Amino acid sequence: MGRRVIKGYPSPRLMENIGATNQSTEEAIGELVANSLDACENLEDTKITIDLRNEQIKVIDNGCGMSFNILAEAVRIAEDMSSHLERKDGAKGHFGMGFKTSCSTLGYYYEIFTRPENDNIEYHVAFDIHDYIQRQSGDNAWDVIIEDSSPLPSSPLGHATHGTAFVIKQLKSKTRVPSAIRAYIEKAFKPDIKLGAQIKLIDGEDEYAIQIQNDSFIKGSKIDIDEKFGPGNKYHITGWMALDKQTNNNGFYGFNIYRKNQLVEQFNKSWFAAHLMTSRIIGEVNMDFLDATFYKQGVQQASEGWTYAKDHMAEYLKGIVSASRDISRKGNINSPTEVRRIIKKLHEDYGIDDSADDSSTEESTESASSSSSESIHDTIKNVVTVDSLFLENNGEITISYIEKDNSTNVVSPFDYIFSEADEEDDEQKAELQVIVFKNHPLWKMKVEDKAKVVLAVQDSIYRLLVEKLQFDTAKALKIRNEWLDARLEKER
Repeated sequence: MGRRVIKGYPSPRLMENIGATNQSTEEAIGELVANSLDACENLEDTKITIDLRNEQIKVIDNGCGMSFNILAEAVRIAEDMSSHLERKDGAKGHFGMGFKTSCSTLGYYYEIFTRPENDNIEYHVAFDIHDYIQRQSGDNAWDVIIEDSSPLPSSPLGHATHGTAFVIKQLKSKTRVPSAIRAYIEKAFKPDIKLGAQIKLIDGEDEYAIQIQNDSFIKGSKIDIDEKFGPGNKYHITGWMALDKQTNNNGFYGFNIYRKNQLVEQFNKSWFAAHLMTSRIIGEVNMDFLDATFYKQGVQQASEGWTYAKDHMAEYLKGIVSASRDISRKGNINSPTEVRRIIKKLHEDYGIDDSADDSSTEESTESASSSSSESIHDTIKNVVTVDSLFLENNGEITISYIEKDNSTNVVSPFDYIFSEADEEDDEQKAELQVIVFKNHPLWKMKVEDKAKVVLAVQDSIYRLLVEKLQFDTAKALKIRNEWLDARLEKER
């Protein structure tokens, strides 16, 4: 019996396969930006350019650049770069796979140009995916050629004395939406941009500086998060949470999760039951203890840290979950008194001194409710059908209709009963029950049954909106008229 050694060389086709990810164009570009941020010593001096011109994608930084030895390790198919260079605190990268995965996701050909600090030389390396596909497996299948020369102004680095440029050509997708890229980069690297990193995007003749947009939430609802938990309090989450001014049926709510100042997951809802009534909960948290995937997208939920975080945060969020449910029903968002009550209770739940001045610069609830401007969250409108109303801040209200006798003197020909949604049963919707008193003198006149229904329901809708849900009269009339139009259209 003998023993044989098998050389474990991967197939060169792997270079194509590592690009077969579910990364979007924005996420792939974001990974290259993350590499650039890791290469910069001082965020206040960091400058990164994303250039989408000429059917190419370029990500250029003014970082420290790579020496020959560092570049030689970086271009290996998978290498733990922490064993070759001293990383700064909070470095995002680990495996040396991120930029390869992202470049291969974006195009079939990519290049790296890099100039190390204090060294008048430029190194260049190119990867042709089609060439790798044709290579035969073996110990030389992964050979990489690194060229060096004096820095040339024609290089993507121009006249810079140091830095690195990733250039992707033969793009797999011709569709690049600059606004989507800007929005993603602003979210993905929000902490670093706040600390001074300058990132700009060039598209054709247009050049944009990526800037942080103000968060939109109900005044007073922002709660700072600083929680330690797990064995010996080894895990630490910081950040904030708040209540959005709108309910969101588009999924744009929950927590944006950051690791090492880089977004790894958007709109995570693992810590509370996702529902229209909880769709005001928004926030950002930093979880540096999370394990990173090689392209740093998504949360590894099998890890010990995540398991402890889920249990702890589910309990911690009960106060804001209750506030979201409360403010999303009864038309409370339109009542300043109710909003103040809910915010006061929220502060009590989290031990916040109500006398403290809210430092947020967001609009007040009163101005938000009357504002006509729309944001990304303004997708739920007042939808009126024949059998129900769907109100942006109150959810769905079903409409039922009954007729009954009344032995006493009847003041009104019709009335209504409003039953709120059951907080404990998400399936039970709010209901508007329209009641017609058959013995009212109005019905002694010849009024068609269809007309009777229309008169009763439209009056009840208007009264409900004004009396119970605190809508202003103009908005109530508009919704009532929309119901009437829907009813008449059905009759036609």
